Amino acid sequence: MRSSSLVATLTAALAIGLSGCSDAASSTSPDAAASPTSQVRELVPGAPGEPVATASGPIDVEVPGWSHADLAFVQMMIPHHRQALEMAALAPERASSAEVLSLARRIDAAQAPEIWLMSQWLAAEGLDVPEAGDDPSEWDHAAHGHAGMAGLLTPEEMAALIRAEGTEFDRLFLEGMIRHHDGAVQMATEGMPESTNARVLELMEEVATGQRAEIARMERLLGQLPA
Repeated sequence: MRSSSLVATLTAALAIGLSGCSDAASSTSPDAAASPTSQVRELVPGAPGEPVATASGPIDVEVPGWSHADLAFVQMMIPHHRQALEMAALAPERASSAEVLSLARRIDAAQAPEIWLMSQWLAAEGLDVPEAGDDPSEWDHAAHGHAGMAGLLTPEEMAALIRAEGTEFDRLFLEGMIRHHDGAVQMATEGMPESTNARVLELMEEVATGQRAEIARMERLLGQLPA
């Protein structure tokens, strides 16, 4: 279950309008829902006589109370969640199943506040915050020899989802989101043993538990679609 502290934080985010969920309208733009209040960049000292540079993408840094697993999870999960919001935003105009539409709105309502929350954590530590429009591969910590980002749809798969309508959209959406959720669960469970930050660990547990439940629901819906 989600602990009371995380519920309170995410509820506050919802209360100030950062969630894109609405039963009467399509999903809020992920960019608007997830952008932190300011752009934070990690400064990288240059060699003697050289200027200080600005980092782009993930780098290994020491953060009091954070393991690298915590940093990797948060920096990778922001663009990972953003793609889920992009997928969910297509449903109001393309889905034929009311249950698929309801699921998309639920995903939007859960993940937009989590993006905001993770962005605030990084900003508070003076660390790079992934921006809307960034290439997710720029934030993949696999380049540093650690577990990487899993489950993302390729640009070709996203293009196919954008073109689809009706039952075809429902099927592609469910198949893609099942894989997407499975990747998030993998990232969370791989990070848990090495997490040293209670708030990040709590979110890892919430992602793993909540998205496993949604995978089961999506598998059931997928099996009910017309052949």
